[in-house]
Amino acid sequence: MLGPSQKFSNSSPFPEELRRVLASAEGQTLLRLLQSDGGAGLKAAAEALRQGNVEGVKSALSPLLAGTEAEALTRSLEEKL
Repeated sequence: MLGPSQKFSNSSPFPEELRRVLASAEGQTLLRLLQSDGGAGLKAAAEALRQGNVEGVKSALSPLLAGTEAEALTRSLEEKL
C-alpha cells in the first residue's frame, strides 16, 4: 500500500497491479460502487491524487466506500495487492 508521501507513477509496477485487480470481478463491482454518484467522487479523488492530496482522496471516496459491500470488496482486493 502507498504511504502518504508516495504517488502513482507510470514507471512503478503498482499501476499494473492495480489495473489487474480492478479488471477482476470484485474490482469491477467496486468500480460500479464508486460510480454510483455519477462518477463525481471518483473524479474528485483522481484530481486529489494527481495533486498528491491523500486526504482529499480519502474524503472524496469515503462516502462511496462506507457500505458493508464496499468494505468487504476493498478488504478482499487489498489482499490481492
